[in-house]
Amino acid sequence: MFLDIQHLIPVLVAIVCTSLLLILKSRRNHNRIQSCSHDVVLLHHCGKGPHAPSLSPFILKLETFFKMAEIPYQIVRDYKLGPKGKVPWVEYNGLIMADSQLCMEYLTEKLRLNIDDHLSTAERAISRSLQRMVDEHTYWLMVHWRWAFDKEKLSLRQANWGSPALIIGTYVQKKNTYTQGVGRHCEAELLRILRKDFKALSDFLGTKYYFFGDRPSSVDCSIFGQLSQFLWHLPGSEPNAMLRGDFSNLCEYCHRMKDNLWKDWADNVLFPVEPS
Repeated sequence: MFLDIQHLIPVLVAIVCTSLLLILKSRRNHNRIQSCSHDVVLLHHCGKGPHAPSLSPFILKLETFFKMAEIPYQIVRDYKLGPKGKVPWVEYNGLIMADSQLCMEYLTEKLRLNIDDHLSTAERAISRSLQRMVDEHTYWLMVHWRWAFDKEKLSLRQANWGSPALIIGTYVQKKNTYTQGVGRHCEAELLRILRKDFKALSDFLGTKYYFFGDRPSSVDCSIFGQLSQFLWHLPGSEPNAMLRGDFSNLCEYCHRMKDNLWKDWADNVLFPVEPS
């Protein structure tokens, strides 16, 4: 018991320090928030990512959706967790919403967007399946690699994550992925599973411009958000090499999404030069 307590002391100290830091950041940034205009979405966000606009695929997913649908929005980098204890979350005309997918679905209905109107009934079903695969499965493979197998954690360090945050993140996310299930796999098993996810996406995309033809749809936001983390925020890793080497059409797709929808990409990353 004594040894267990000894090992827990650094973690507990790190949790307390990081919690205090986040509270101070939240209060400081909250005072800077300007009241936004009617019909402008406030996107509660955290810091910029090193080579993509966020280390969170769900923040990137939601912001890509705003750009795709031409929804006026304003970023609030306040490090505040939303009503469900996560980021991103949004405010829209006094309404607070959490969960990237639910936010997209609400705004699509509320604003009567035609972003998926070109999809057939069968294509909508496939779109839903792809969205669920990347957001609920491929995502966890990325999380576990980032926190369990990526010993360098270069992207996190480039984003100025201090030692306390890295200690806490490693402990919490390893626990989360173990509970979810992917954290019970070894590196070789995880890579085999990830390859099958990449292959499914690559085979379905083929030579198409977007996943359902020449016009982007909502599922492109999810897929781009998740693939962006492997492509830009896991430099030098086996998943990154696999994506670049064996699934080049997915890499080309990510660059098309970036070039066509993110004209301000360079202004929203810490280091505009893409890692090798």
